[in-house]
Amino acid sequence: MTLPFDMKFLDAGSLAELLELQNVIAANLPCPEVFILHDEEYLREVFCRDRSAIGVRIGEMLIAFSIIRIPGISAENLGRDISLPEEELTRLAHLQAAAVHPAYRGHGLQRKLTFAHLDVIEELGYEHACCTVSPKNPVSLGNYLSCGLAIEGLRQKRHGWWRFILHKDIPQANQLEIEQKRVAISDIAGQLDLLSKGFKGFRISPQCEGKQAQVFYAKFKSSF
Repeated sequence: MTLPFDMKFLDAGSLAELLELQNVIAANLPCPEVFILHDEEYLREVFCRDRSAIGVRIGEMLIAFSIIRIPGISAENLGRDISLPEEELTRLAHLQAAAVHPAYRGHGLQRKLTFAHLDVIEELGYEHACCTVSPKNPVSLGNYLSCGLAIEGLRQKRHGWWRFILHKDIPQANQLEIEQKRVAISDIAGQLDLLSKGFKGFRISPQCEGKQAQVFYAKFKSSF
């Protein structure tokens, strides 16, 4: 079924709705590690930058949102987690958050929002996009991987919670796969080992009942 949704940029007038939607999402999480809420002060700062927030509505109801952030050379810049050269840090934007109301999942809204914000990031002249995803959130991981991002790091971030660090070059270069491995999404040590050897995560297996998702890693070389 195709939803009659309306996707538009949000402004500060949507702050109360966004906060309420965050709370609904948080209340329905299977695990609190999956989603970190942003407070009112943070979101007010987001709205200070044009096109930093996109919302999806059905009628008057906000059912999904995406937020981007420009970290500059701050310590929070995710480029530092993947050893991006210092001079590249100011050319990077964060896909800071994307979430969908639990009643409207399964319609590809997170992917649509991510693609829309990747277009904004490119239009603004940034050359890198990064985001974080919990290993306990295979659905979001799959969505971001399908948008062309790749796992290039795995770090303990806020509260000591593990986060994949995903990255995409803009525009994206053609690459040839030269070696492939796969590992269970919960196997932190195994994934850290592959990342240390130059592998990148690029795909996740479909979830099957009773079976743990597998993350596919590969080594790549540029193709011209």
